[in-house]
Amino acid sequence: MKKILIYSLIFIFFFEITSIIFTKYKLFIFNEIPKYSFKKTNLFDWQEMDENGISWHKKNYKSTHSSRCFDVSYEFNNVGARDVNDYFTDDAEKSIILIGDSFAKGHGVDLDNTFAKIVEKRIGKKVLNFGFSGSDPKTQVKKYINDGSNFNFDELIYLFLPTNDYSVKPKKKDKKNYDEKNFFSEIELMKIKYGIANFLARFTYSYNFLRSAAYLLDINFSGKYKNLSYFYKNHENIDYTFNYINKILSYKDVKSYIVIIPIIHDINIYQKNKVSYKNLYWYKEINKLAEFNNSKIIDLMDFVDFKIKSKYFHSCDGHWSNYGNEFAASSFLKIYSED
Repeated sequence: MKKILIYSLIFIFFFEITSIIFTKYKLFIFNEIPKYSFKKTNLFDWQEMDENGISWHKKNYKSTHSSRCFDVSYEFNNVGARDVNDYFTDDAEKSIILIGDSFAKGHGVDLDNTFAKIVEKRIGKKVLNFGFSGSDPKTQVKKYINDGSNFNFDELIYLFLPTNDYSVKPKKKDKKNYDEKNFFSEIELMKIKYGIANFLARFTYSYNFLRSAAYLLDINFSGKYKNLSYFYKNHENIDYTFNYINKILSYKDVKSYIVIIPIIHDINIYQKNKVSYKNLYWYKEINKLAEFNNSKIIDLMDFVDFKIKSKYFHSCDGHWSNYGNEFAASSFLKIYSED
């Protein structure tokens, strides 16, 4: 047992040394330098409850957000939206309103690299960014109807993130179905796996080898992820969620777009197994929802280049990187320009 431990330590030592050399000369696909620290400046000090009891950003506030793969500043304007420009309800110029969660807000990227700002600059039309981290359709509809709908806009973009946005329909205690229990247990398992990966990434160069090898071998560590996100199958929860999205789309008579966002696990499963998610209940229903509201569906999975799939996301979490925001905005604008 003692020998095994010694040999294991020797192997780990040389494995780490080799990984340091490979990283220095950028011989891996991923060549990040570990921070050797758990320190974060992601304290969510920019969040508070607004006058209606909804989680939102502090008005006229600045903060920073650092992680092992990004270090950015956040600035929130006169209404608490992530923007350096103030928003006014009596603005004579028509705008576009953007509704969504952290992908809309621009998690871990500078303002100019967010989806909202890229679209704004390309078409020369103001985008009102009402994205908020951790929000779901149930809270988004409240914020939109209470505040966002008061602005002068004639187009709406709704960013739908299946991995985050499905809400579980409330049930009486003791009557939770299997799908609901399974949903949360798998989410918790994914968090544990992420915690281990984050530890290795922060303290070892060896993680560059492991991540590069997993990418080359197309290893999917997501377990039963096929029951979540793009492959979620609980009809009751889907209907419950889409009811709130419908309230957003139908509240004002404006041209609207639903942008569906796959995360890396969705892309991996679709690429590896060619699972036909477009035959699933949720996809059929969201298309019915779009048709009913005269909205256009833009499924970003249709635009993914599988050869560079990792470039779309931060290496330290599942949000869009600068490249991912550019990809999403460009994909959206391809369809937008056809209207």
